[in-house]
Amino acid sequence: MSYQTRRLSDPPDYFNKLTTKQKRNWRKTTKKIEKNEELRTRYRPFQSSSNITVIHLHYKSTINIIDELITKAKQTTRYVLDTESEKGERNNQGALIQIQFVHSISQSTIILIETNYLPNPQSILFARIEELCSIIFSNNNEIISWGTIAEEFEHFHYLGLIHLGKNIDDINLQSRFSDWKNNSKTHPEMERRDEITGHVSLDMLDISGDDDDMDDEQPNYNFQVNTHQQRSNIEWSLQAAVATTLDKFLDKTETINHWKCGLNFELNTWQNKLFSRNRYDKQIEQTKRLKMKQYAIDDCTSVTEIFFIMYPSKINHNNEVKNEIPPATTATTTTRRTILDLRDDLSDISEDELIEILKPKFDKPQTTLQILNEEPATLTIQATAEEMNEFNLTDEQPQQSQTTTTTTLTKAERQKKKNIKLKWKQKHHPNFQNKIKRPIYHKYDYRKIGAQLTDDNIYTSHQITINRNLAEVIIGFKSKQEKEAATTKIKINYFSKTQYIERWG
Repeated sequence: MSYQTRRLSDPPDYFNKLTTKQKRNWRKTTKKIEKNEELRTRYRPFQSSSNITVIHLHYKSTINIIDELITKAKQTTRYVLDTESEKGERNNQGALIQIQFVHSISQSTIILIETNYLPNPQSILFARIEELCSIIFSNNNEIISWGTIAEEFEHFHYLGLIHLGKNIDDINLQSRFSDWKNNSKTHPEMERRDEITGHVSLDMLDISGDDDDMDDEQPNYNFQVNTHQQRSNIEWSLQAAVATTLDKFLDKTETINHWKCGLNFELNTWQNKLFSRNRYDKQIEQTKRLKMKQYAIDDCTSVTEIFFIMYPSKINHNNEVKNEIPPATTATTTTRRTILDLRDDLSDISEDELIEILKPKFDKPQTTLQILNEEPATLTIQATAEEMNEFNLTDEQPQQSQTTTTTTLTKAERQKKKNIKLKWKQKHHPNFQNKIKRPIYHKYDYRKIGAQLTDDNIYTSHQITINRNLAEVIIGFKSKQEKEAATTKIKINYFSKTQYIERWG
């Protein structure tokens, strides 16, 4: 039975063999899936009305990009925060941090920090990312989230990357939404929406205060209450708030997922079989990552739009970046429709796999949200050239304008020079010549490798490459002497399972 056809009224054959807890979880998950699909039929899909630039941060990011983001952060005072965690058997593990720089109601930058692929904590790049985060979470900046910031970072303390102080204005929009909803019921626009939505089921409300996970074990109430009744003690789920406030459907299909998979194509994780069924399928691996990326973006931008509806006086707040800095990466502008229209030949999904309900295709143009006198903008996501090329798109795009073509070619030439320079350095620079290769236990990551080397006073050039396919790691050294000194310490079993258990438990 696939997730698309899962129904409470028609449990699978193996249902009676499940334990009591498993049956309860199956019912709760199925009920949320049914709710998700029911909302899909009632509302048009959520589509941000803001122009968005998306930038991934990981060990392959350049210091120039981080420096440009630091400049933007110093000129930005309003941010929207969200996080995604990987569900484990015993606990959840933080995997993705989404931070939206709200420059204005129509312009935003979103950074996606892929915490499983951060650089070595001792590296300059990591220090720059840490500096960026310290600027964001300081200076009395507004940090907006759907839920408390403490809950968002609950599974990220191990990173030592985010240090929350008291000098921020943290806004838990979820805790304020219920009172605002009740107080705004006399507004003509809100009355019109109430007439459309009618009664709201309490299972759309976030009574447990969770983060909309599709498998939570909190009580799920299924009785009806009128929209105008007082619910000041009830916290709304983001999906319900988007439906009743924006008249849009926020798809929660991708909530439970392999968020440590590596979303950015530059990480090359799509080359490994993870989301494919019986055999590796490049298109499935890449399409799935784009869907997850879009989900992560929507979770931020939907909160932003609700914020501006709740606080219209903030719209004209002087929060623009004074000098717009274009992204340093070679970028191709594409729209959300490009992502939605990608074909992915997925077969039915079994119960033991992740939710794979695909978003529907829409031929009609979607009307964008209009607030006050602002003209609606189109949602644009800047994907790297590598991402689009991996989908076998032609390298030559139709010319929109002579200016655009010239700019793209110039950036492509700059990137080509950088690649040539990197290849030369890899061939001739000392930092790339002195290397040690060792087998590695699969649970090691860059942070643990760096920490272990530091503990043993082993100094490297910070050139560390993990090859998951071959289960090996390559470590670079600045000189032949450092390499020889390290060879005596880094035995063949230095990164073995036994060593991992002894050092990391």
